[in-house]
Amino acid sequence: MIANNAQEARPTERAPNVAFIPSTGQEREEVRSQLTRILASHAFQNSKRYAAVLKYIVDQTLEGHGDRLKERTIGMEVFDRPPDYDTATDHAVRSAVAEVRKRLAQYYLNGARELRIDILSGSYLPQFRWGDESPRRVQIAPQIDAVQTERPADQVAPGHAARTAWAQFAWIILGCAIVAAAIFAVAVVTRARDPFDSFWKPIFSSGQPVLLCIGNIEGGQQSPVQSASDPSKVTLCDFHNSANATVNEFDAFTLAKFAGLLQANGREFRLTSQSDATFTDLQGGPAILVGLLNNNWTERLVPKLRFTVEQPTVGKFVIRDRNNPANNDWATDYSTPYLDLTKDYALVLRMVDPKTEQTVMVAAGITVFGTSAARDFLTSRNEMKKLVAIAPPGWERENMELVLSTDVIKGRSGPASIIAAQFW
Repeated sequence: MIANNAQEARPTERAPNVAFIPSTGQEREEVRSQLTRILASHAFQNSKRYAAVLKYIVDQTLEGHGDRLKERTIGMEVFDRPPDYDTATDHAVRSAVAEVRKRLAQYYLNGARELRIDILSGSYLPQFRWGDESPRRVQIAPQIDAVQTERPADQVAPGHAARTAWAQFAWIILGCAIVAAAIFAVAVVTRARDPFDSFWKPIFSSGQPVLLCIGNIEGGQQSPVQSASDPSKVTLCDFHNSANATVNEFDAFTLAKFAGLLQANGREFRLTSQSDATFTDLQGGPAILVGLLNNNWTERLVPKLRFTVEQPTVGKFVIRDRNNPANNDWATDYSTPYLDLTKDYALVLRMVDPKTEQTVMVAAGITVFGTSAARDFLTSRNEMKKLVAIAPPGWERENMELVLSTDVIKGRSGPASIIAAQFW
């Protein structure tokens, strides 16, 4: 009877250190009890932030919603982030989960033989493993002990055991160093191959501040704007509403996104409009140009490239491919009601400007919707993976010009697609 009860309480399949999926009410209750013990431990009791992350991840899994454990979902549910927050620049979830992994390791550091809860590396899924109920005894150098029992004490060479122990210890240290070096090398190589880092490297690695230059209303006007002959006569109303002081809010959002990315990577930057920027400014370091038809500095570069912008008729603009000039598909008509617009196009450029000898990057849509799509493409690691699919070997060191297309729905752009590219 006693044996039968024991078997019911702990089935034979509960092998120590074997991962399992809680499939019964009893198993789920055991996991919740273990979670309560962990959260009450010294590693978590003083940190509501990390405790909330661990509890959310375990609860969602036990409730059958493990497929919802994505970075964005955790950011929204635990950290109250908006649904469209940028996971590329907001590292709250990744940092918190990494810290949770460390604290779980700290909790189990004392060799606790209870049920284990871990978060798998590279994901947000928890792993559950049964603990080992039997005490673990560590035996040091059992071979040496066996030899000593067979040989008289006066026949053991002085210091032999000590030298053997030190030799084993040295080999362990050497092995750990080799493994650590291999892991570090793999991490460095993997990081170097990341298209996001490769694309931004000329900007991030520069020792000079980055110039962020935004297009404005003045840049989009066909005829030059007449400035007041006497600046002292310009009123505040005139100044606030002047063409050179007014930018589109979508372009402003793009500028802010690039500024946040630069700041997150420890880069200094300067802000200016296309009206205020000078050629000397562009010679001072890398530049990021926002806007196409409203940024004269962008228009200075594009006519010399394979993909240019033309205006075949009043209000209609098309991105022209010099290798296929008959193609008129990449066009947008400014007379279209903006809520009816369904497609827009953009140019993305990264090159060394032969005039300034500095790296310049461009995010330029035919309309602001194309510019917004280019911004999201350039600031997302996942989106930048699309570049690898079409880029030639060694593209990281080359100049490039990309043509992007984006679907527009009710005044909002979607993810960008690369429809043409030139590398040189």
